[in-house]
Amino acid sequence: MTLYADLPIHDVPHTQPRADAAEGLVITGLVAHPRLLRTADILVLPRVKWAAPFRCEEGWVVPSVEWQGFRVTDVLALSGLAPSAQYVRVCAGTYVIVLSLCEASAALLCDRLNGQPLSHEHGAPWRLVVPGGVCFTSVKWVQRLEVTAAPGDSSGERIARARLSQLQQNIPST
Repeated sequence: MTLYADLPIHDVPHTQPRADAAEGLVITGLVAHPRLLRTADILVLPRVKWAAPFRCEEGWVVPSVEWQGFRVTDVLALSGLAPSAQYVRVCAGTYVIVLSLCEASAALLCDRLNGQPLSHEHGAPWRLVVPGGVCFTSVKWVQRLEVTAAPGDSSGERIARARLSQLQQNIPST
């Protein structure tokens, strides 16, 4: 399997956060110990693999992609969830996807793609992958996990659909 040969690369928007793995991953909200997790803190967790076709609403499909990373709930457990915790807001700058803790138990915070370290263009240092989720839930450049009692605003779908609409408007008609 080629590292990234079939997975399209979109331009990295200049406004998109360029998180550095050395900065770490922030865990906030309804947790016992809000903290900045370093990569080494996360690497002690059990590593999980998930392979499946990767589909985008733009119309393309990559037939086989293998993601490797850590269950989001295992990462959150490093900070201790409060009893009132119900949701996790996965944040990359202003791009936010909300998952219930049940959904988060299947979701992965990935650092590897097809057996190789994840490239920046594909979301390094951390990319959210939600098995069975739509493409826009695959958040690149994850910076923060915010645990909440209510879902709050989820900007990711709006941002992704606006981008898709813009792409469709730029397609020449035949």
